[in-house]
Amino acid sequence: MDWERIEPWDYIVDNVATDYARKYEMVERDDIKQSLYQWFLEHPNKLNEWEAIGMKDAKNLIYRSLRNQALDYCQLWKAKSVGYDVDDLFYYTPEMIEMLLPTVLSGDLVSMPQLNLNPNTGQSAPAESGNLVTMLVEVSAGFNKLTETDRHVLTLRFNLAYEYPEIAKDMELGSDDAARMRVKRAIKRLVNKAGGYKPFKDEDDVSPAVNTTE
Repeated sequence: MDWERIEPWDYIVDNVATDYARKYEMVERDDIKQSLYQWFLEHPNKLNEWEAIGMKDAKNLIYRSLRNQALDYCQLWKAKSVGYDVDDLFYYTPEMIEMLLPTVLSGDLVSMPQLNLNPNTGQSAPAESGNLVTMLVEVSAGFNKLTETDRHVLTLRFNLAYEYPEIAKDMELGSDDAARMRVKRAIKRLVNKAGGYKPFKDEDDVSPAVNTTE
């Protein structure tokens, strides 16, 4: 491992590893760090390319990639520790959260088999893979980690079935669009609290690595 190439970004490795070790208590922080160092080994050309466009932009891009690397690693460990197959990992989208929330908030488990969570995702249906109850538990746990304001707006929308004008009036937001945006942002935060979006995979450039330190 070329430590001199990685050392300028080691503070990002530390920050990301610490963050995800808190979110996934079954995974050791040092193991997450090793996974993040592996990203640098696998993407030398991408690192050179990003550093060439400026350190500020490189920092943002590296943060994004390392978060996805950590999420992917932790999700695999989570699958093993919970006891379901890695192939059954199910990543959340805002659309899934919207379909699951009425059941989570009402406790109406009768509607579970009727949920169609994967029309365009290419993932196996939770009801078929046996993970639907796990998903409901994760979404419920994520919901409880939200702020009181986020919980309130989601309860209005997905438990009490308020329309956006009613939400705007209840929360004194001023407009339907403001209410819609408040709901959208709360859903996005819930996606992250429940386990996050599906991580993307970085592909390194095929061109030979260039030593930018010379």
